[in-house]
Amino acid sequence: MKKYISTSIKSIATVTAFLAICLQGYSQDKKQEISISVAGPGSFLKYSGGGTIVPGNGISAGIRYSYYLNEGLSIGIGAEYQSYNSDAKYASFSGQYVTKDAENETFQFRYKATNFREEQSLSYINVPIAIQFETPGTTQLYVAAGAKVGFAIKGCYQSTFQNLTTSGYYPQYNVELFNPAFAGFASTNDVKTSEQDLDTKVSYSATFETGLKQKIGNRTSFYLGAYIDYGLNNIYNKNGDKSLVQYNPELPVQLQYNSILDSPSVHNVRLVSYGLKLRFALR
Repeated sequence: MKKYISTSIKSIATVTAFLAICLQGYSQDKKQEISISVAGPGSFLKYSGGGTIVPGNGISAGIRYSYYLNEGLSIGIGAEYQSYNSDAKYASFSGQYVTKDAENETFQFRYKATNFREEQSLSYINVPIAIQFETPGTTQLYVAAGAKVGFAIKGCYQSTFQNLTTSGYYPQYNVELFNPAFAGFASTNDVKTSEQDLDTKVSYSATFETGLKQKIGNRTSFYLGAYIDYGLNNIYNKNGDKSLVQYNPELPVQLQYNSILDSPSVHNVRLVSYGLKLRFALR
């Protein structure tokens, strides 16, 4: 996560410096516009998987600098904070794999979860670049389209199981153990894991926005529009497929819990955001 934060800080610093230079030259030049915005509510991780993926909500807040090429056409760059949330739900989930216990005996670790849920949360700093067209008049129709580069600053997930049953099958003895619990074999209700980090990559998105721009006075305007940002790349790079429940041979056994994003059933994780955007602008 440190490398993502470091990259994000450098990117934010670059955009901030650029905006500062633009602000210094802002003065009375009506070819330039500075705006601040808030947006939401739909904002989530989109991916294919065997369970039910419930899109969550998020919020966006940002600043944008625009330069007008003429009265109806401008190009803008900015920086914005965006949060993303999703829930993955499975009525049941099971797996098995070969490993070794504390006595170095080979066995097959088996697990079965019922009513499994994983909550995922990400925070990104996005850098949008867009071209905007607007009609003349006091009340204007505007359309903007472009791209965004997003840098992860935080990510986490937390899992819950209504029931988790683990066992160990020893083929050399043709026996399956469902206990003892200190060896990692048990049936447990209402399991809730601790919050764990979720590392994601840089996101590249296409963005589209349209709505109304209302001029108020000589230099100020309000924008009210609808927008959608759609991720173009997979932001989650698996280091090989992992089991949802991971066995640890050290006694007493403390099971580890991986994200469902690490499982073979999940592919192509993208970021999606849509909803309404409100902007206040000075020109």
